[in-house]
Amino acid sequence: MACMPEESSQTAGTSMSRKEDLKDGLKILCSFLLILLVIYGIVVSVVDIVKHNPFDDRPTMYSVELVGAKGIRSALDPGAESPAFKLLVHVDNGHIYDVMYDGGDLLVTYAGIPLARGRIPAFDVDTKKAVTVAVDAASYGLGIPEDLFDRMSEDRRSGVAQLQVELWVAGFFTCNVDLDTEHHVSHCHRHNFISSS
Repeated sequence: MACMPEESSQTAGTSMSRKEDLKDGLKILCSFLLILLVIYGIVVSVVDIVKHNPFDDRPTMYSVELVGAKGIRSALDPGAESPAFKLLVHVDNGHIYDVMYDGGDLLVTYAGIPLARGRIPAFDVDTKKAVTVAVDAASYGLGIPEDLFDRMSEDRRSGVAQLQVELWVAGFFTCNVDLDTEHHVSHCHRHNFISSS
């Protein structure tokens, strides 16, 4: 009987040792999970910063899409009507802030000769978002001057007929739009002017 208490104390010691080992194992597991959680938080933060880089301020980009055209006839044709163009102006805000425009003017030309004018309505664009604005451009004259129509017809046969669209909205932009290719988006180029007095 004297041996029983000794075995009992060994069992109790082994049990205590296992509990300590289990506690140490849980501490290590909790530490490991905490480290994984911190790493996950850092990765999510870095990805968010990369996606919404506060230093990634880019200019607003413009492009124009010809949706429809009518009145592309010689002014000497008996059924001549005013040239008119349906356009979509695509505005892509690359800035790190919202932009608001009071609208602007649009001019459609061919070989430098004005064909139609339109007014771009006021619009807003959220940070890093894009909008599309519909613009109708029309002329008050009938048809296209005969010499210009002849040149346009020749260019169309060669497949090189391009309208030039000028935008005056937060600057001056020009876009070359294929006359015979509807629903083709053409990117615009910004022009800078230096004022001298």
